[in-house]
Amino acid sequence: MKAAVWHGHKDVRVEEMPEPEAKPGYVKIKVAWAGICGTDRHEYVGPNFIPVKTPHRLTGRTAPLIMGHEFSGVIVDVGEGVTNWKKGDRVTANGTLSCGQCPMCRAGRENICSKLGFLGVSTDGAFAEYVIVEQKRLFKIPDNVSLKDAVLCEPLACGLHAVNIMNFDFDGTTVVVSGDGIIGLSAAIACKQAGAKNVIISGVGTFKKSLTDEIGLKHVDITQENLLDVVKQETDSWMADAAFECVGVESSLHSAIKSTRPAASVMVMGVFEKPPVFPMNDFQEGERILYTSQAHINEIGICLDNMSKGKYPYIEKMITGVVDLDDIVEGGFEEMNRHPNDNIKVLVCIAGDQLA
Repeated sequence: MKAAVWHGHKDVRVEEMPEPEAKPGYVKIKVAWAGICGTDRHEYVGPNFIPVKTPHRLTGRTAPLIMGHEFSGVIVDVGEGVTNWKKGDRVTANGTLSCGQCPMCRAGRENICSKLGFLGVSTDGAFAEYVIVEQKRLFKIPDNVSLKDAVLCEPLACGLHAVNIMNFDFDGTTVVVSGDGIIGLSAAIACKQAGAKNVIISGVGTFKKSLTDEIGLKHVDITQENLLDVVKQETDSWMADAAFECVGVESSLHSAIKSTRPAASVMVMGVFEKPPVFPMNDFQEGERILYTSQAHINEIGICLDNMSKGKYPYIEKMITGVVDLDDIVEGGFEEMNRHPNDNIKVLVCIAGDQLA
């Protein structure tokens, strides 16, 4: 089968690989669509998490390996012991991998397993014609949701999970989201759906403004406006009740914190390539509360249900590019690196809608 394989820094090759077999407890899926995540882009210029010399603590794998963890497809085979799933089922999946035995797994928090891994990072993933996934990771795609749109439920689930784990009442609040990429948008959408009255999202340029207007967000182009001045104006100088950092750079973290009032909650979702200097005095003096979020647990199922009920009417506008698997490097990774502010979600068409 054809697959996009990570070999090293900026060395992803589309090459022939053996088709995986549906081992016990797993299903084999013919991939329709896959999404290029920010994590994939970071790994392309990395590595950050892909194991190169030391085998992964859960899977035992090292590079080279097939990338990709956001995807949709159709089951074509089921392994021994698989129940409730059959050939022809349209599915997507939670790409996290866990041991199932550590205290966090036993507490139902497999997303922070002590041996945590990810499809496409710690083992072979979905930038391929076929992928195998453990049956407990699967989610059935509703009949009225397309395979193409279903891919976006994974990033949407990240924002929903972050909101869900905060001990915070969003009803009637003002929230700042630093970063208007797919993760920032997912957080902003989840905040709005949780009852936030005013969500201010910042980014570079105005490419995403029409989308943020449709969602009901106030967009701030930080090349033209000062985010803190806008927040002051929107809150009569009281500042925001909560903030989300969704970029993974130090300046974004500082802006998120400074945009909040005393006793506010700050959620960090961004993945930092360089450890940031943390403004602890600002945090401590205001008795602010820090949260962090890692992926999601069961929120993909909630997002699929939301999608089937029409709660994301703007979903197609979040897809800003489509490439074939053969073009994933130049049309995908390189394009996103060249124009990071002009893309939201680039999809890879593998089998595409012919599986619908």
